[in-house]
Amino acid sequence: MRNMKNSRIFILLIFVICLVMLIIVGGTFYYKQAKQKANEDKTQPFQEEVKTDLATISYEGTFQAKGVVVRVETNTLTIMPTIEKEEYREEEKFYCENSQSKNLRQGQEVFITFHYNKSSQENFTYEPIVEKVEILQEKSTVEIPRDVLVKAYSSKENIHISINQEQSTNKQIVFTIEDKNALPYDYSTMQYRIDKYNPPPTKTEVVQTENGMATTPYDPWPELPKIAPLEKQSNYGLDANGKVLVEIDWSQIYGELKEGTYRFTLSTVSSPRKSIANASLTEYPYDGITIEINFTIEENGIEYEQISVH
Repeated sequence: MRNMKNSRIFILLIFVICLVMLIIVGGTFYYKQAKQKANEDKTQPFQEEVKTDLATISYEGTFQAKGVVVRVETNTLTIMPTIEKEEYREEEKFYCENSQSKNLRQGQEVFITFHYNKSSQENFTYEPIVEKVEILQEKSTVEIPRDVLVKAYSSKENIHISINQEQSTNKQIVFTIEDKNALPYDYSTMQYRIDKYNPPPTKTEVVQTENGMATTPYDPWPELPKIAPLEKQSNYGLDANGKVLVEIDWSQIYGELKEGTYRFTLSTVSSPRKSIANASLTEYPYDGITIEINFTIEENGIEYEQISVH
């Protein structure tokens, strides 16, 4: 009888010990989880705060910029930066009141104090609003490059393209560019490429990659294979009426085009120049344009469908 009683006590003791160990292990696990969560809770606001701080550094507060006046309009002021400033963000057009711009003119060197105003809640664009303009020099020693003036005063909407369909074939294209801007864009050197429309595949092919299974990439407008190197077309210039005739014979580069839909892309090319704001960097001029002409070659001829300039 005593042995049975001792056995029950022993079993009860073992049960109590197991229960205590379970409580200790569970408590330790819960403590670690709670601590980790607490750390995460502490870290998360900090990360959010950093993001908020970055937004604050970028767009909230008052900033300054130094540059040369390029254009003065009713409520906008365009300047070209002359010093590298992180807070400047390469902005060129500032919004200002008429009273702030009435004494300003092209060529002055100015120092601007401004702030950003969020102009859209959806795409988070910001407008630089002028608070104060200080004129440092009536005539800056920094000359405004022509391409900067073109960017400020000219518009690609004033460029018109007309195709000479009688001379254009599956081997060449002939068209006229008419630039009605007072300061026209640069057409002295051009380069082009031809892409052919590639219809979407009727069946998606899945291939094995290093990172697993993936579908093969689809390019709707791949460039045509070249049969010879592509050279730049040079020595173009506008005549007295602001027009230039462009004749591109691609037969030596791409051969004769077969039936299909194509996109001819021509870009004017200018040599890079040193950055005004940072002498260690180079900039591409702003007076270049890109012309895109979509056309379809059929058995009975060529149809030109869309022309865009940008």
